[in-house]
Amino acid sequence: MTHTFSIKEALQFGWEKTRKHSGLLFQVVITLFAVQILSSIAGEVLEGTIDGIFAALLAAIVGAVIGVGAMRIVLKIATHQHTSYADIIPPLGLVWQYVVVTFFAALIIFLGLILLIIPGIYFALRYMFVRFAVLEGAGIKGSLSQSAKMTQGIKWKLLGFMLVLGLVNILGFLALIIGLLVTIPVTLIAYAHVYTVLKKSLPTEGATETAR
Repeated sequence: MTHTFSIKEALQFGWEKTRKHSGLLFQVVITLFAVQILSSIAGEVLEGTIDGIFAALLAAIVGAVIGVGAMRIVLKIATHQHTSYADIIPPLGLVWQYVVVTFFAALIIFLGLILLIIPGIYFALRYMFVRFAVLEGAGIKGSLSQSAKMTQGIKWKLLGFMLVLGLVNILGFLALIIGLLVTIPVTLIAYAHVYTVLKKSLPTEGATETAR
């Protein structure tokens, strides 16, 4: 199987799935926005107080949980699985793995950025799929390894893909911000679709053993 993907196909897939699941995705995006807005309001009103510290901590925890749930819903849609708004509250065991693997990937990317920026971009592309991998049960170490294999040899194309997704969301923001209600789901599902396409191109364990 060819180890590549189509940017156009990914965006078309994202658009079609967003249309099909528009009600659910609208709820998810509104929830994400609401958490961010409430967090900002609480931070300003309670700034410099103990209550403010607790509010910030609570907002961070709720934001992390909801964020994982949102990505879980997006991945389920991209892989044609049944999902509902209830999935926005994921299993706690999944949350801590997601947070830890995201932290490790971010740390590696940060260290790469310190080394003249280019290595940071390289590592950002190398580990861009760790969150989807951990959501599918690959574990922390397995997610880092799987993402590295999936992105091997196609980092320039992946860079172009991420730039296109960024441009789409900028256009959504310019459309009175309301456009983000559409562009965020479209780009996230397109992102998840590319993950699933590249994952299918990886050799299975059995095939790897035979090759050896």
